Amino acid sequence: MPTPATSTDRHPGTSSHCASPLLVGKTAGMGFHHVAIAIRDTKANYDFYTEVMGFELVKVVTAGTPEGGWSKHFFYSTGTSPSGEQGMIAFWEIHVDSLEGFETNLNKGAGLPWWANHLAFDAPTMADFERHRERWRSHGHTVLEVDHEFCRSIYIRDPEGNTVEFCHDVREFTAEEKAHAMDLLMDPNPPMEKQFGAKIWQPEGDPLVIPAG
Repeated sequence: MPTPATSTDRHPGTSSHCASPLLVGKTAGMGFHHVAIAIRDTKANYDFYTEVMGFELVKVVTAGTPEGGWSKHFFYSTGTSPSGEQGMIAFWEIHVDSLEGFETNLNKGAGLPWWANHLAFDAPTMADFERHRERWRSHGHTVLEVDHEFCRSIYIRDPEGNTVEFCHDVREFTAEEKAHAMDLLMDPNPPMEKQFGAKIWQPEGDPLVIPAG
């Protein structure tokens, strides 16, 4: 099984999970203001999240830390939702002597496989989804596209090795799915669903199709 592409190794990966803005928007009507992650290479981060992801740097906060060092806390706008809410993702550049050597790859640091922790961003329309995929390819990334049936996702990895995703919901959840969700959540031995179909897109050419199984 392939693994997701970093900004340097360009190898794809697969996942059975994706974000669900339809579900979030219809529960409490509240999304994340931002998620913040510590990194090491600010220039590589800026290049990736502005050029490859298409986000906009909107704010940088510089401040001392409780440990006696200093930090930069910088925010990217990820775009505006159909309801007018602005999404953001933030990162830390931390300068604290006692914290040297910390792991910035979320899954590696937790001892988890690459698909467990990932950052999923909404692609409201299929045109948005395809535009993000082609922008990634134009920057030299190999892109994994997965059909989850209720949504479609594309994946690569950022300069720290963290998996990023754009996800497009193709339908709303059914009443049956919602009613069955708690049963599956609490089932210690739930039935397994079929393997999702996928496509691996190299920077150029037609995709390699991996059939659903």
